[in-house]
Amino acid sequence: MRRAFLILLVCSQLVAAREANRFYVPENAAARYRETYGEQATKRLNGLLALMESLVNATEEQKVAEINRFFNQVTYATDRTVWNRDDYWASRLEFLGKGRGDCEDFAVAKYLTMVQVGVPEEKVFLTYVKAIGYPDAAHLVVTYYAAPGAVPLVLDNYKTTIEPATERPDLIPVYSFTADDLYLQKQQGLGKRINRKPLKNQKKLKAVDPEIRERGRS
Repeated sequence: MRRAFLILLVCSQLVAAREANRFYVPENAAARYRETYGEQATKRLNGLLALMESLVNATEEQKVAEINRFFNQVTYATDRTVWNRDDYWASRLEFLGKGRGDCEDFAVAKYLTMVQVGVPEEKVFLTYVKAIGYPDAAHLVVTYYAAPGAVPLVLDNYKTTIEPATERPDLIPVYSFTADDLYLQKQQGLGKRINRKPLKNQKKLKAVDPEIRERGRS
């Protein structure tokens, strides 16, 4: 009787702990993920969820650094290699499930996670650059502005360190965007906002990755 009570107590505590987590993947989606990608991929996803949970009350600097570090552990591979397609924007679950991805997958995963753990959206952008001396000249990175008018910091899968844009002469900025805004880009910061029809990449960003949920938000 006592043993049955202890088992029930432990199970209740596990359920309570899971339900107390701020970030989660719905059970049906989590089950499909495990079935599709296996145990190692499930460990990667659980690692991301645990990281997000640990960063809720962290400083912005810590959030940026830890999210960059986490995703840069994933292996780089082209869309052709991973998906047998020339251009595919993977969700975070697909990216971690495969354990491989291209620059867009790294950048989108970092961007979405930074915003979800509380880095203000007006400080974070996806930025297309021309990468000098790398196999792929067209390259996507995340740029983070610690303060208005500041030189942005660059989160890049080609480099493990986070550096100011002015110290990345190998990257020539072209434009920055979010799901709603588009800007011409300059090395020192955002340039002129462009009022034009949304890019297809903005539509892709809006469409990608609904799987990781936050309690209290629809």
